[in-house]
Amino acid sequence: MAIRVDPRRLGLLKELAAAEGLRPGQLVQRWVEERLDAERSGVPVPAGAGAVAADRVQALEADLAALASRVDHLVARISAAPEPASPTAAQTEAAQPRRRGRPRTRPLAQTKASANGKVALHDEIIAVLRDSGPSTAAELATAIRERGRYQPPRSAKPLDAATVNSRVSNRVYRARFRRSGGKISLAE
Repeated sequence: MAIRVDPRRLGLLKELAAAEGLRPGQLVQRWVEERLDAERSGVPVPAGAGAVAADRVQALEADLAALASRVDHLVARISAAPEPASPTAAQTEAAQPRRRGRPRTRPLAQTKASANGKVALHDEIIAVLRDSGPSTAAELATAIRERGRYQPPRSAKPLDAATVNSRVSNRVYRARFRRSGGKISLAE
C-alpha cells in the first residue's frame, strides 16, 4: 500500500517520527494500527497524535518565552549604552557612496612620488628617456634597475622589458610615449 502525503505536512511527519525514533512510514503504520484497534474494540481513539501536538505547542511556547526574554535583555543593554560620538572624517568618508571599479591606491595629485618616497614606473621611464634619449624596453628596464629608485609593488621579481612595454602601451600613459623603430621615446 502506498500513501501520498501533502509535501507541506511531510516535514512535520518526519519531525514527529524522529522524535519517536522511528521512520515516517513506521509512525504512520503505528497510527493506523492504533486507530483500527480502537475501532474494533469500540474504545475511543487514543490521543497519541493530539498529545504529541500538545507537547509540541508547549515546547514552542517555552521557546517563544525564552526568545522574548532575550529580546528584552538586548533592548535594555542597547538603551543603557552611551550615545555614539560624532562621526570622524574616516567614518564620513566611508559613508559616501562607493565608486565603481578598482579603488585608487593614491589620489590623482600624487602621481610623481607617493608619501613614502616610491616613484611611479611611468615617471621613472620619463626620467630615463630625458637623460638618455630613445631606448628599447630592455634598455629602459636595465637603466631603471640601475638607478634603483623604482621598486615593483607586490612583487619580488625585478623589473623586466615586458613590464616596461605594458606600461608604455597602457591606455592611461600611452599619450606620453611614442614608439618608432623598436625604440621608445617621449611624445612631444
